[in-house]
Amino acid sequence: MTLTGIGGVGKSRLAVHVGRKAERGFADHATLVELAEVADPALVAMTVAQVVGAPVHQSDVVATLVDYLRGREMLMVLDNCEHLLDETAILVRNLLSACPGLRILATSREPLRVTGEHIFKVEPLPVHVSRSGRGSDDVRPEAMRLFEERATAAAPDFRITADNERTVEELCRRLDGLPLAIELAAGRMRALSPRELLVRLDDHHRLLSLGDRSAAPRHQSLWATLDWSYDLCSKHERLLWERMSIFTGSIYLNAAECVCSDDDLPREVVVEHIAALVDKSILVMHNSSDGPTYRMLETVREYGLRKLREDPLDAAVVGRYRAYYQRLAREFDENWFGPGQEEMVERMRREQANLRAVLDSLVSDPEGGRAALGMSSALFWYWLGCGQQREGRHWLDRCLALDDNAGPERAAALWANGYLAIAEGKAVVALDLLRGSQDAARQAGDAIGLAHATHIRGIAEHNLGNPSLGMTLIEEGMAMESENGTSAQQVLAMEHLGWALCHRQEPERALAVLEQGLHLCKELGERWSLSWVLTFTGLAHWMRGDAAAAARALREALAVKRPFHDVLGIAVVVELLSWVACAEGDAVRSARLLGAVRRMWEPLGIYPGGFELRSWSSRTEADVRKVLGEKEFEYQFEEGARMEVDRTIDYALGEESSDEAELSSEDALLALLTPRETQIAQLLAQGLTNKQIAQTLVIALRTVDSHVEHIFTKFGVNSRTQVAVLLATQRR
Repeated sequence: MTLTGIGGVGKSRLAVHVGRKAERGFADHATLVELAEVADPALVAMTVAQVVGAPVHQSDVVATLVDYLRGREMLMVLDNCEHLLDETAILVRNLLSACPGLRILATSREPLRVTGEHIFKVEPLPVHVSRSGRGSDDVRPEAMRLFEERATAAAPDFRITADNERTVEELCRRLDGLPLAIELAAGRMRALSPRELLVRLDDHHRLLSLGDRSAAPRHQSLWATLDWSYDLCSKHERLLWERMSIFTGSIYLNAAECVCSDDDLPREVVVEHIAALVDKSILVMHNSSDGPTYRMLETVREYGLRKLREDPLDAAVVGRYRAYYQRLAREFDENWFGPGQEEMVERMRREQANLRAVLDSLVSDPEGGRAALGMSSALFWYWLGCGQQREGRHWLDRCLALDDNAGPERAAALWANGYLAIAEGKAVVALDLLRGSQDAARQAGDAIGLAHATHIRGIAEHNLGNPSLGMTLIEEGMAMESENGTSAQQVLAMEHLGWALCHRQEPERALAVLEQGLHLCKELGERWSLSWVLTFTGLAHWMRGDAAAAARALREALAVKRPFHDVLGIAVVVELLSWVACAEGDAVRSARLLGAVRRMWEPLGIYPGGFELRSWSSRTEADVRKVLGEKEFEYQFEEGARMEVDRTIDYALGEESSDEAELSSEDALLALLTPRETQIAQLLAQGLTNKQIAQTLVIALRTVDSHVEHIFTKFGVNSRTQVAVLLATQRR
């Protein structure tokens, strides 16, 4: 279903409200995807995947997203699609055709025009007051109730009375019942009376109708309200409104102060004028763990951008905006190898919309190629460490296509892209990029870039089946890294050398190298690389037969990886822990972890990044099958395959609750069912009919009928009564 209507009519708010109300009817709940902050059409599918939690390591993001959503029952709210209609329509068609449990609610100023689309036109709020309703709070139209609610928030003593009721009604009528226009007007009740406000609004309507007779009446009302709100702002508030409209998504106070201030708007007054714009409903404030952030509604932002582009100083604001986020990327790169990584990652995630906007701005600028290369490569650790490899490759590919002049920036972008290609399992592509990086670094006299490219090329060679050359290049590059001082890249080389030595069945040598990496990470408070060093340390201990030491290292690695959403690393650790469980004699745990990790690998591609674990894992599986027997192994394997990533991590860390650790007979029976089938089985046991179940879960009757048939098949019964008796017996 697509909610359509003009800007400011309340489509987004209605969609969010519907999503919250309806999500109880979906086993996998509802999720909101904000598309207003996506400018690059190529990032639509990637943005959806990131929000729903689907891994995006593969180049075909849509296929990965389909695989992830195919077995889920979810309501997806796609907000503000109008500027990406073609791309959104194609994605929606592909998802809905392949994912039977998916429902999509979109908001757009015009329909997506996809087969099966239902259009719901969001109309403005009712305004007219009947004669019998005058003076009665209960029967006032919604437009007036909204006005009073927002006016009271601005001026607590405000009330609609017999004296001002007709004026408020006329105000709401002039504003055509548009919620955004009403909220902006109501915010003025602190300084103006309803009569004064109506007079000023009348002036703007007359001016607008003279200037643009072709505009639709409701567009006239909205833009008149925005014009009027703008004119009632002080000079500094107007400048701030215009300049803050350049931001996409969340706006941090420090960012606003840096980008928006100049001689005309001193930095020290920015915060007080932000507060004034919040009071006037121009800005919306959100509290986060690292301080308040601000957002503009999309219509208000569009208005501000129009005003900004009329300003001769527009270019200066754009320059400061670009410079701020280029500097943020550099600081992230410079400070990555040290403490506070989790907090840095959270900040960058919240800033992702602005980082994208600046990268897109630089790529679109004929003079921005070199700056784009520098910024995209500076974000390497963000792309790599937070499961954003596919997006990183998207930007690096675009930037490299713009500027082919050899230099440190190009050398860095090439090795960064090369390593991300390795993580995707594309070692051949990576090798070409890394050779180019070595050439560019040599031409530019860039010793640091050459060191990075050399050891990373060694990883690619190793993954392509050239272990001797690969080991030589990794060791050569690691020595070069040491000459340039301690760095994250030096530890990266150490962890890969440790892996290569394990692959060569030399765990003692591997532990000697990895011990150096552990020391550096712990000394400097580094976390992400620490998790990988611990991973390979655990592998080496397992190879030596020390299962207890392996388990300690791997569980610590998994706990560290969790906040980074390092899905590739989490999959590797869980697989290694399944081997350790087997070595410790816990065949049930081993089988469940094998099932859980098999599910993790499917959207990632089997063993990308050179982590060839197949032969070791096959031996473990054979051993566990022998201990448990075929039937029990398959049961435990399927139990693991049903676990989501978070529950798998809890289970692997031994943090599952006692209820989960000791499944009851009823839980074991319900484990045969999908989450939706479980809901329906429990309602069947309560005596509800199929129609009542459909009403309770807000789903189609034919969907319930289909699920009931599946439940009968899985339980081996043929009646509703038998389901109820079976569950009751198991519960006793």
